Amino acid sequence: MSLKIMYFLDEGQGFGGAAHTLLRQAILMKSAGCHVLLSVSNAKRETMADEYYDLCNQSNIEMIRLPFQVSSQPEDIDVISVLRNYLVVRDEIRTFAPALLHSVQINPIVELVSRELKIPHIMNIYQIREPFFSINYTDIFAHYHICDSHYYANIWKRMLRTDSVCIRTVATQPLQGECKPKRLLPKRIMVTSNQKVNYCCVGGIFARKNQLEVIKAFAMALSEGVNGELFLYGYDSGPYAEECKQYLKEKKLEEFIHIVGFCSTMEEEYEKNDVLLCGSTCESYPNVISEALAHGLVVISTPVAGVPEVIQDGYNGYLCNGYSKAAIYQKIMEFERGRKSGKVAQIVSNGQDTYEKTHSPERVRDDLLTYYHHVLEDKRKISEIRVENVQEMFSEFVKRYESKYDVFTHPDMVRLKLWYLFHIKEIVERAAAEGEKGFYLWGAGRLAKTVKAMMEVFFPFLPVEGFIDNHKQGDLFGLPIYNADKILEQKNTIIFVGLTNGQEDVLQILQKHGKVYNQDYFVLTPRIW
Repeated sequence: MSLKIMYFLDEGQGFGGAAHTLLRQAILMKSAGCHVLLSVSNAKRETMADEYYDLCNQSNIEMIRLPFQVSSQPEDIDVISVLRNYLVVRDEIRTFAPALLHSVQINPIVELVSRELKIPHIMNIYQIREPFFSINYTDIFAHYHICDSHYYANIWKRMLRTDSVCIRTVATQPLQGECKPKRLLPKRIMVTSNQKVNYCCVGGIFARKNQLEVIKAFAMALSEGVNGELFLYGYDSGPYAEECKQYLKEKKLEEFIHIVGFCSTMEEEYEKNDVLLCGSTCESYPNVISEALAHGLVVISTPVAGVPEVIQDGYNGYLCNGYSKAAIYQKIMEFERGRKSGKVAQIVSNGQDTYEKTHSPERVRDDLLTYYHHVLEDKRKISEIRVENVQEMFSEFVKRYESKYDVFTHPDMVRLKLWYLFHIKEIVERAAAEGEKGFYLWGAGRLAKTVKAMMEVFFPFLPVEGFIDNHKQGDLFGLPIYNADKILEQKNTIIFVGLTNGQEDVLQILQKHGKVYNQDYFVLTPRIW
């Protein structure tokens, strides 16, 4: 009898690296003879990215839509969605009767159902910020965990006491004829002449992907006589992407560096390129590295998280010693010297060997099956918390939210913060009881009214003294606006961050002033990664 596995992806509109990884794992298990059912969330919208349909149709995988929501970190969990949709999800799982449940990110509904039905539940989740665990959250998290790096697998294991394992991302090698690699060695990079080389940088253009430093590094290489072009693939909307485009325009680099935008045919694009430049500053293990190795590209990467576990500098790729343009430029030039000396030939060959041992479908399939059987045989004790406990714990907060729904200008944002508000209430109450602290809201922009209403509805005992904003003066909603420096000079203050634009800058300022997260300051808006 084949193993029955039910997979749970996130909402169907986006198709990011985490969703791609889990879907690929489901496809592998289907090819191994398992009975697979894929569930995609429709909690936010009914439409779904074409990639889901295409990959499921190609692999003959059955797909359904269910109303669940997931979170990439343990702060913004939608408790109301858990309570409203629990029975629908439970009944679908019970009907399919799988041996295993496997989710992407934190999926509380599936974890709580797994406890009721006694079906083991595994989560795929990757990078995390350790300060998130400074609060002792109610245990509704999966205790079996797959990560794509040992670096973050160990952090989750330490913080959530998960049974964590590292299984790398899977990539498929291009084939030609009778299952032979289309190209083991990129032709253009093996010559000793100054023939042009195509570099690529793949992923949505966001600050944490660090494309601007990659662009600057490549511009430096061009100025040193490197003969090449750089192609950037990925979603290219938003302030950071516009900054990259403006830089190219100002420096007159558009002839050599091209922002292509999102591309649905990356398999073909990899075949046109020779070198992958990965500049990420915050990632567990970039999918693009496995894809580049599968296509015979040379990898030049920053040392983010799990990358040094696979890429060894000068052996199977080039590993930068930092994240700056200078560090990336240094490795571009080292690659160019190696290309002309012939050293790159061995690096490419070693990269192919790394692919076979680390990212090939056969290797990842075997690793998955090994872990699945381990989970099925494991007898660990899982948390006793059930959906009834969650309903009882959050009943008061849910009632307050629903009764005051109209006072929130951004009710969906507040809904996602109920979990967090519930867990910081005791800390805030304790601080208010001391009577010597000042309480402030940082951010006088579009979310200010909602954040002030959150305080009044859920923490009515708290005497908020004003807003903090360095760009505005006067009063706002009956409270004065203060300059940040004036408030940060005070020792006994607690600050509630109520903005998204510029959030990371504010958090860095608070940390530089010795403020401790979830003790001296709290974030009441969605966390920005």
